[in-house]
Amino acid sequence: FSKCLTAGLLCNNSGVELQACGDCRSCHLIQGGRHPDLVTIEPEETGKQIKVDEIRRLIDFMHLKSQYGRYKISVITPAESMNRNAANSLLKTLEEPPGQSLLILLSHRPNLLPITIRSRCQQLRFKPAYDEDTVRWVEENIETDENIKHLLTKAGGAPLAIPEMLENNIFKYQRNLLDDLFALKAGLDDPVKVAEKWKTYDTSHVLFWLSQLFADMVRIKSLAKPLRISDSTIIVRLQELIKQLELHELTGFYHLLLENYGLSTGTISYNSQGLLEDVIIFWQHLNDSK
Repeated sequence: FSKCLTAGLLCNNSGVELQACGDCRSCHLIQGGRHPDLVTIEPEETGKQIKVDEIRRLIDFMHLKSQYGRYKISVITPAESMNRNAANSLLKTLEEPPGQSLLILLSHRPNLLPITIRSRCQQLRFKPAYDEDTVRWVEENIETDENIKHLLTKAGGAPLAIPEMLENNIFKYQRNLLDDLFALKAGLDDPVKVAEKWKTYDTSHVLFWLSQLFADMVRIKSLAKPLRISDSTIIVRLQELIKQLELHELTGFYHLLLENYGLSTGTISYNSQGLLEDVIIFWQHLNDSK
Protein backbone atom coordinates (compact mmCIF):
# COMPACT_ATOMS: atom_id res chain seq x y z
CA PHE A 1 0.00 0.00 0.00
CA SER A 2 2.72 2.47 0.95
CA LYS A 3 4.55 1.88 -2.33
CA CYS A 4 1.38 2.49 -4.35
CA LEU A 5 0.53 5.58 -2.30
CA THR A 6 3.99 7.16 -2.60
CA ALA A 7 4.15 6.38 -6.31
CA GLY A 8 0.73 7.96 -6.87
CA LEU A 9 1.58 11.09 -4.87
CA LEU A 10 4.91 11.62 -6.65
CA CYS A 11 3.80 10.66 -10.18
CA ASN A 12 3.65 13.61 -12.58
CA ASN A 13 0.52 12.26 -14.28
CA SER A 14 -1.56 10.81 -11.43
CA GLY A 15 -5.10 12.09 -11.11
CA VAL A 16 -7.53 12.17 -8.21
CA GLU A 17 -7.29 8.38 -7.86
CA LEU A 18 -3.52 8.71 -7.28
CA GLN A 19 -2.75 5.99 -9.83
CA ALA A 20 0.90 6.15 -10.89
CA CYS A 21 1.38 6.09 -14.67
CA GLY A 22 4.67 4.17 -14.54
CA ASP A 23 6.08 6.14 -17.50
CA CYS A 24 6.98 9.63 -16.26
CA ARG A 25 10.37 10.63 -14.91
CA SER A 26 9.18 10.50 -11.30
CA CYS A 27 7.89 6.94 -11.76
CA HIS A 28 11.18 5.87 -13.33
CA LEU A 29 13.13 7.42 -10.45
CA ILE A 30 10.93 5.59 -7.91
CA GLN A 31 11.39 2.30 -9.75
CA GLY A 32 15.14 2.82 -9.61
CA GLY A 33 15.09 3.79 -5.93
CA ARG A 34 16.52 7.23 -6.70
CA HIS A 35 13.66 9.72 -6.31
CA PRO A 36 15.01 12.83 -4.53
CA ASP A 37 11.69 13.51 -2.74
CA LEU A 38 11.38 10.04 -1.21
CA VAL A 39 13.45 8.53 1.58
CA THR A 40 13.04 5.23 3.42
CA ILE A 41 14.48 4.69 6.89
CA GLU A 42 15.00 1.11 8.06
CA PRO A 43 17.43 -0.79 10.30
CA GLU A 44 20.90 -1.50 8.92
CA GLU A 45 20.27 -5.19 9.59
CA THR A 46 17.12 -7.21 10.27
CA GLY A 47 16.36 -7.15 13.98
CA LYS A 48 18.51 -4.08 14.67
CA GLN A 49 17.27 -0.72 15.93
CA ILE A 50 16.67 2.50 14.02
CA LYS A 51 18.86 5.03 15.77
CA VAL A 52 18.40 8.71 16.47
CA ASP A 53 20.91 9.83 13.82
CA GLU A 54 18.77 8.22 11.12
CA ILE A 55 15.66 10.06 12.33
CA ARG A 56 17.57 13.36 12.47
CA ARG A 57 18.60 12.79 8.86
CA LEU A 58 14.94 12.17 8.00
CA ILE A 59 13.85 15.39 9.76
CA ASP A 60 16.44 17.41 7.84
CA PHE A 61 15.19 15.85 4.60
CA MET A 62 11.56 16.69 5.42
CA HIS A 63 12.39 20.39 5.75
CA LEU A 64 14.04 20.62 2.33
CA LYS A 65 12.08 21.99 -0.62
CA SER A 66 10.60 19.39 -2.96
CA GLN A 67 12.70 19.07 -6.12
CA TYR A 68 9.70 18.06 -8.23
CA GLY A 69 7.19 20.45 -6.68
CA ARG A 70 4.97 17.74 -5.22
CA TYR A 71 5.33 15.95 -1.87
CA LYS A 72 8.31 15.18 0.35
CA ILE A 73 7.69 11.63 1.59
CA SER A 74 9.49 9.69 4.31
CA VAL A 75 8.82 6.05 5.15
CA ILE A 76 9.95 4.39 8.40
CA THR A 77 9.80 0.60 8.37
CA PRO A 78 9.37 -1.19 10.65
CA ALA A 79 8.47 1.78 12.83
CA GLU A 80 8.65 -0.22 16.06
CA SER A 81 12.39 -0.63 15.43
CA MET A 82 13.02 2.97 16.48
CA ASN A 83 14.82 3.13 19.81
CA ARG A 84 13.54 5.50 22.50
CA ASN A 85 15.74 8.45 21.51
CA ALA A 86 14.81 8.05 17.84
CA ALA A 87 11.09 7.95 18.63
CA ASN A 88 11.31 10.99 20.92
CA SER A 89 13.20 13.00 18.31
CA LEU A 90 10.39 12.38 15.81
CA LEU A 91 7.55 13.73 17.99
CA LYS A 92 7.79 17.42 17.05
CA THR A 93 7.89 16.64 13.32
CA LEU A 94 4.89 14.34 13.67
CA GLU A 95 2.97 17.03 15.51
CA GLU A 96 3.95 19.89 13.19
CA PRO A 97 5.02 18.41 9.82
CA PRO A 98 6.30 20.74 7.10
CA GLY A 99 3.86 21.67 4.35
CA GLN A 100 3.39 19.25 1.43
CA SER A 101 5.08 16.46 3.34
CA LEU A 102 3.98 12.96 4.28
CA LEU A 103 5.47 10.71 6.95
CA ILE A 104 4.50 7.02 6.73
CA LEU A 105 5.20 4.68 9.64
CA LEU A 106 4.82 1.02 8.73
CA SER A 107 4.38 -1.51 11.51
CA HIS A 108 3.14 -5.07 11.87
CA ARG A 109 3.13 -4.58 15.65
CA PRO A 110 1.93 -1.03 16.34
CA ASN A 111 1.36 -1.88 20.01
CA LEU A 112 5.15 -1.74 20.41
CA LEU A 113 5.21 1.92 19.34
CA PRO A 114 5.18 4.50 22.15
CA ILE A 115 1.73 5.94 22.81
CA THR A 116 3.20 9.40 22.12
CA ILE A 117 3.91 8.26 18.54
CA ARG A 118 0.59 6.48 17.98
CA SER A 119 -1.47 9.41 19.30
CA ARG A 120 0.07 11.70 16.67
CA CYS A 121 -0.67 9.41 13.71
CA GLN A 122 -3.70 8.60 11.64
CA GLN A 123 -3.90 4.82 11.76
CA LEU A 124 -4.84 2.60 8.81
CA ARG A 125 -5.25 -1.08 9.68
CA PHE A 126 -5.09 -3.79 7.01
CA LYS A 127 -6.76 -7.05 7.98
CA PRO A 128 -5.86 -10.45 6.48
CA ALA A 129 -7.86 -11.10 3.31
CA TYR A 130 -9.32 -14.54 2.56
CA ASP A 131 -12.51 -13.55 0.67
CA GLU A 132 -13.48 -14.60 -2.84
CA ASP A 133 -12.31 -11.29 -4.37
CA THR A 134 -8.83 -11.90 -2.96
CA VAL A 135 -8.81 -15.51 -4.20
CA ARG A 136 -9.82 -14.28 -7.65
CA TRP A 137 -7.07 -11.64 -7.65
CA VAL A 138 -4.44 -14.26 -6.78
CA GLU A 139 -5.74 -16.56 -9.54
CA GLU A 140 -5.51 -13.76 -12.10
CA ASN A 141 -2.15 -12.32 -11.07
CA ILE A 142 0.02 -15.13 -9.68
CA GLU A 143 1.10 -18.18 -11.67
CA THR A 144 1.05 -21.29 -9.49
CA ASP A 145 -0.28 -24.84 -9.50
CA GLU A 146 -0.91 -24.72 -5.73
CA ASN A 147 -4.39 -24.47 -4.20
CA ILE A 148 -5.05 -20.72 -3.94
CA LYS A 149 -7.03 -20.88 -0.71
CA HIS A 150 -4.29 -22.96 0.90
CA LEU A 151 -1.68 -20.44 -0.28
CA LEU A 152 -3.62 -17.54 1.20
CA THR A 153 -3.95 -19.37 4.50
CA LYS A 154 -0.23 -20.15 4.66
CA ALA A 155 0.58 -16.53 3.75
CA GLY A 156 -1.56 -15.28 6.64
CA GLY A 157 -4.08 -13.58 4.36
CA ALA A 158 -1.40 -11.44 2.67
CA PRO A 159 -1.79 -12.02 -1.11
CA LEU A 160 1.10 -9.73 -2.07
CA ALA A 161 3.45 -11.90 0.02
CA ILE A 162 2.68 -15.03 -2.00
CA PRO A 163 5.05 -14.40 -4.99
CA GLU A 164 8.07 -13.92 -2.71
CA MET A 165 7.09 -16.96 -0.63
CA LEU A 166 6.82 -19.07 -3.78
CA GLU A 167 10.12 -17.77 -5.12
CA ASN A 168 11.96 -18.48 -1.84
CA ASN A 169 10.31 -21.89 -1.38
CA ILE A 170 8.79 -20.73 1.92
CA PHE A 171 5.84 -23.12 1.68
CA LYS A 172 8.25 -26.07 1.56
CA TYR A 173 9.88 -24.78 4.75
CA GLN A 174 6.48 -24.64 6.42
CA ARG A 175 5.84 -28.28 5.52
CA ASN A 176 9.30 -29.16 6.87
CA LEU A 177 8.36 -27.65 10.24
CA LEU A 178 5.50 -30.09 10.62
CA ASP A 179 7.77 -33.01 9.68
CA ASP A 180 10.30 -31.83 12.28
CA LEU A 181 7.63 -31.66 15.00
CA PHE A 182 6.77 -35.32 14.35
CA ALA A 183 10.45 -36.31 14.37
CA LEU A 184 11.08 -34.45 17.63
CA LYS A 185 8.00 -36.01 19.18
CA ALA A 186 9.29 -39.48 18.30
CA GLY A 187 12.82 -38.65 19.50
CA LEU A 188 14.22 -39.19 16.01
CA ASP A 189 15.97 -35.83 15.60
CA ASP A 190 18.52 -33.80 17.52
CA PRO A 191 17.03 -30.59 19.04
CA VAL A 192 20.17 -28.51 18.44
CA LYS A 193 20.40 -29.54 14.79
CA VAL A 194 16.70 -28.80 14.28
CA ALA A 195 17.15 -25.35 15.85
CA GLU A 196 20.12 -24.69 13.55
CA LYS A 197 18.01 -25.68 10.52
CA TRP A 198 15.06 -23.56 11.62
CA LYS A 199 17.36 -20.59 12.13
CA THR A 200 18.22 -20.68 8.40
CA TYR A 201 14.49 -20.19 7.65
CA ASP A 202 14.54 -16.96 9.76
CA THR A 203 13.71 -17.24 13.45
CA SER A 204 10.78 -14.81 13.52
CA HIS A 205 9.16 -16.48 10.50
CA VAL A 206 9.48 -19.93 12.07
CA LEU A 207 7.94 -18.77 15.35
CA PHE A 208 5.12 -17.03 13.48
CA TRP A 209 4.36 -20.13 11.38
CA LEU A 210 4.45 -22.35 14.45
CA SER A 211 2.11 -20.01 16.33
CA GLN A 212 -0.36 -20.24 13.42
CA LEU A 213 -0.17 -24.04 13.45
CA PHE A 214 -0.67 -24.28 17.19
CA ALA A 215 -3.51 -21.79 17.18
CA ASP A 216 -5.34 -24.26 14.95
CA MET A 217 -4.26 -27.18 17.12
CA VAL A 218 -5.89 -25.45 20.09
CA ARG A 219 -9.07 -24.96 18.03
CA ILE A 220 -9.05 -28.62 16.98
CA LYS A 221 -8.58 -29.78 20.56
CA SER A 222 -11.34 -27.54 21.87
CA LEU A 223 -13.64 -28.32 18.89
CA ALA A 224 -13.73 -24.62 18.03
CA LYS A 225 -14.26 -23.21 14.54
CA PRO A 226 -13.40 -21.85 12.07
CA LEU A 227 -9.93 -23.30 11.52
CA ARG A 228 -7.38 -21.11 9.79
CA ILE A 229 -6.03 -24.13 7.91
CA SER A 230 -8.25 -25.54 5.17
CA ASP A 231 -5.94 -28.31 3.88
CA SER A 232 -7.55 -31.57 5.05
CA THR A 233 -4.22 -33.44 4.87
CA ILE A 234 -2.58 -31.00 7.27
CA ILE A 235 -5.59 -31.07 9.60
CA VAL A 236 -5.31 -34.88 9.85
CA ARG A 237 -1.60 -34.57 10.66
CA LEU A 238 -2.29 -31.96 13.33
CA GLN A 239 -4.91 -34.20 14.91
CA GLU A 240 -2.38 -37.03 15.02
CA LEU A 241 0.25 -34.73 16.51
CA ILE A 242 -1.87 -33.57 19.43
CA LYS A 243 -4.12 -36.51 20.25
CA GLN A 244 -2.16 -37.36 23.43
CA LEU A 245 -1.81 -33.77 24.62
CA GLU A 246 -4.14 -31.88 26.93
CA LEU A 247 -5.68 -28.55 25.97
CA HIS A 248 -3.85 -26.67 28.77
CA GLU A 249 -0.53 -28.09 27.49
CA LEU A 250 -1.22 -26.87 23.97
CA THR A 251 -2.26 -23.41 25.14
CA GLY A 252 0.87 -23.21 27.30
CA PHE A 253 3.04 -24.04 24.30
CA TYR A 254 1.10 -21.57 22.13
CA HIS A 255 1.74 -18.77 24.64
CA LEU A 256 5.45 -19.64 24.66
CA LEU A 257 5.51 -19.34 20.87
CA LEU A 258 3.83 -15.92 21.02
CA GLU A 259 6.24 -14.74 23.72
CA ASN A 260 9.34 -15.87 21.82
CA TYR A 261 7.97 -14.44 18.57
CA GLY A 262 7.58 -11.10 20.33
CA LEU A 263 11.17 -11.29 21.56
CA SER A 264 12.45 -12.19 18.08
CA THR A 265 10.78 -9.15 16.48
CA GLY A 266 11.35 -6.62 19.26
CA THR A 267 13.95 -3.88 19.48
CA ILE A 268 16.18 -5.82 21.89
CA SER A 269 18.52 -8.41 20.33
CA TYR A 270 18.08 -11.94 21.67
CA ASN A 271 19.93 -15.13 20.80
CA SER A 272 17.71 -16.44 17.98
CA GLN A 273 19.03 -19.98 18.28
CA GLY A 274 18.26 -19.87 21.99
CA LEU A 275 14.66 -18.81 21.32
CA LEU A 276 14.20 -21.76 18.96
CA GLU A 277 15.87 -24.24 21.32
CA ASP A 278 13.60 -23.01 24.11
CA VAL A 279 10.56 -23.88 21.98
CA ILE A 280 11.95 -27.27 20.93
CA ILE A 281 12.84 -28.29 24.48
CA PHE A 282 9.34 -27.35 25.67
CA TRP A 283 7.81 -29.41 22.85
CA GLN A 284 9.97 -32.42 23.68
CA HIS A 285 9.15 -32.12 27.37
CA LEU A 286 5.42 -32.19 26.57
CA ASN A 287 5.81 -35.40 24.62
CA ASP A 288 8.34 -37.07 26.93
CA SER A 289 5.82 -36.86 29.77
CA LYS A 290 3.34 -39.04 27.84
